[in-house]
Amino acid sequence: MTTPAYHLVETVPAGAEPLTLEETRLHLRVSHDAEDALIAGLIATARMACEQMTGLALINRGYSLWLDCWPGSENSGWWDGVRDGVRSSVPKALMLPRPPLCAVEGIYIYNAANTAAPFDPAHYYADTLRRPGRILLQNAAAPPVPERRANGIEIRYTAGFGTTPQAVPAMLRQGMKQMAAYMYENRGDAPERALELSGAGILFRPFRMMRLA
Repeated sequence: MTTPAYHLVETVPAGAEPLTLEETRLHLRVSHDAEDALIAGLIATARMACEQMTGLALINRGYSLWLDCWPGSENSGWWDGVRDGVRSSVPKALMLPRPPLCAVEGIYIYNAANTAAPFDPAHYYADTLRRPGRILLQNAAAPPVPERRANGIEIRYTAGFGTTPQAVPAMLRQGMKQMAAYMYENRGDAPERALELSGAGILFRPFRMMRLA
């Protein structure tokens, strides 16, 4: 079974981490700023572990998803999504990786001269209520057909829970605090070990995007 090739690119980085330096210091019972650089690194490591395990984008950021063809346009008639192989058998539906989906800024189709043209927004609906979010073509709309053989379709979108740490679910934030505390007390241990022994993995697990049959 073949699937349309894809490539996900982060185009706009998150403007903050899901934990602040101050609240992490408080959780670690550190009252000085001498180790701020170390603690900032632990926060980033815990965030990356959380996003890797769950498949989520925590703080809002921009993405471009590149496709060779629209799902359902390939010979197999099947779309195999990006993170964890999220699949959809819904005709002409495209699930977007790194949920939750905030907004789709545009879909662009490339011709043989590598020039992009916008796909009419009236031809599709961005479903931001579902997780993962998805794009569905309107009933009368034909799938976009690029002329470029590879990376002929670009979907630009924003994903994340919000722009501030407080927008991230409390359970995820608690798990990251526990990871940071374990790594602070057990310096040199691998993040995978911290994920397990700190109990963070148990807190992250309910949010994990699972493969859909």
